[in-house]
Amino acid sequence: MNDRGISHQAEGLTETPRPRTPWLCVAGAKGGVGKTTLSSNLALLLARAGYRTLLVDFDLGTGNVGVHLRLQARRDLDDVFEGRCSARAAVVPGPGRIDVLLGRSGPTRLTTATADEVDALLQDLREVAADFDVVVFDTGSGLHASTLGVAARCDLTLGVTTPDVASLTDAYALCKVLHARGLALPHLVVNRARTRDEAMSTAAKLDTVCRRFLGATSPLAGWVCDEPLIAQSAQEQRPVALSDSCRGLDDLRSVSAAALAALPPLRRRREPCAQPTRRVRLRPPSADLAAR
Repeated sequence: MNDRGISHQAEGLTETPRPRTPWLCVAGAKGGVGKTTLSSNLALLLARAGYRTLLVDFDLGTGNVGVHLRLQARRDLDDVFEGRCSARAAVVPGPGRIDVLLGRSGPTRLTTATADEVDALLQDLREVAADFDVVVFDTGSGLHASTLGVAARCDLTLGVTTPDVASLTDAYALCKVLHARGLALPHLVVNRARTRDEAMSTAAKLDTVCRRFLGATSPLAGWVCDEPLIAQSAQEQRPVALSDSCRGLDDLRSVSAAALAALPPLRRRREPCAQPTRRVRLRPPSADLAAR
């Protein structure tokens, strides 16, 4: 073997494959449960913790991440889908050190995309994802191929529900569809809970049904209290994660911590932002829910 061949072999032995960027999906079959609010705040909290974060608005046809963040862009996800630009060219800087790939609201070609076309678009996003430490996907309501396609490729899916019976029923519908496809059940986030007991009772109901009929569990990632300031922040287009004065912010931080624990290890490319020291409330494991 010549010197060049030996050198090439040595390089191959020392090269370490670059880890794939973890993807986080925020989903919920019921509309209006707060998926975009949760997605935006989680992305901001992850960025504040020092992770270079990309937020993707994958709510096809009714994307409103831009509304929540008071953000506009010349290019969006539809342009990427139609081949008018690359995913990297459509990414724009958002508030709080996050980057955003916006969706579009209204009838577009993406609203009728097939499962294969959605998969091809997600594959295109892998290239730009490599520039980040974590990617957060905000998905639409219902069980569209876009939501299921993201969930199939993501490392963690957070299923959002409220204590409302209809919302909880739709959360179970999401669990059933994912289970039928051989995918892990989502980690549950109970949004707009009036009390801790209400959140725990809601989570216990879903977990009990999933165990009985699916033979699987939907772990509790946390809950977010019914905080008027969170709803007000959506109206003001300024997520509460950009401030330090909201009771629900502690809950959002707890959900963020639970998501980080469930995701593969993340690289951290930036220094965390300074923030007040707050005690994170730990959530009990889902295995104990049915007994409570």
